[in-house]
Amino acid sequence: MPEPQFDQATYDKKCKARQAKNKVRMMHHHAYLAKDMEETRKFYEDLLSMPLIGTWIERTNPVTGEPDNYIHTFFELGDGSCLAFFQFKNVKQNADHAIQRFEQINPFTHHIAIEVTDDEALQDYRKRLDEADYPYVLTDHGYLSSIYLHDPNGMQVELTTRVPNTDVMMARAGDDARSILDRWMAEDDVPTNNFERGAGWVAKDAKA
Repeated sequence: MPEPQFDQATYDKKCKARQAKNKVRMMHHHAYLAKDMEETRKFYEDLLSMPLIGTWIERTNPVTGEPDNYIHTFFELGDGSCLAFFQFKNVKQNADHAIQRFEQINPFTHHIAIEVTDDEALQDYRKRLDEADYPYVLTDHGYLSSIYLHDPNGMQVELTTRVPNTDVMMARAGDDARSILDRWMAEDDVPTNNFERGAGWVAKDAKA
């Protein structure tokens, strides 16, 4: 049976109606522990051009209520949301709280994806990374094109952009999202190749 013809205007209207009902408006910030706040600033502000818009020095730990000494920073994205970071002055305390002790994290364990405007912007970031001799992997997901790299704290960062087929693939995926989830939850653990994905999900290029 052939796929129904995709209509961009209908899809856009459906998305806007669904999103208008959602009282969770946007991500305010995503927080992570920093190993070295200045190296973190250099990565996000100097390399990725995300401005540092707020820095707070805190002297009381809100979890324990005890005196403490840590810093809290916010780096802004184009929609006003932020990536935020903490760093405790006590080196051991900082390391003890860190996920995987600041070792580089597998993307399936944790990563943050940041959308850039278009492929031209993605290629501009690729050029910056090449000039800085910064390691990354360029990946074609089929519905997105992405660059994966690690920040100075070991967190995996994905710079991603939509492609001409993004809305078509998301529209088709959205109609069956719940039934596909239910089917997968019920099936046995049987390894299989995902032939339905088609093009994508391959590392096209890497800068090591």
